[in-house]
Amino acid sequence: MKVQRLIDQLAEYSPDAEVRLLHQPRYPLESTLIGVVAESEIRAHEGRELGDDPEVVFLLEGSQVGYGRSSAWDVAE
Repeated sequence: MKVQRLIDQLAEYSPDAEVRLLHQPRYPLESTLIGVVAESEIRAHEGRELGDDPEVVFLLEGSQVGYGRSSAWDVAE
């Protein structure tokens, strides 16, 4: 997924809604997000060259909230 698609999808929801990560469809777990970081930021922090690879943005998992629902993947399709 590209950043613009994520922005477009999030624009459909209340800006006050909390964003969480739901992962592992067969055994779903729900986690908070603690931040967003780009590959270029990580490389700069490590003192490495940026390179020519396309930019990647990571959503950083915070703490586990509990179990999720596998039906979320059906709804998203």
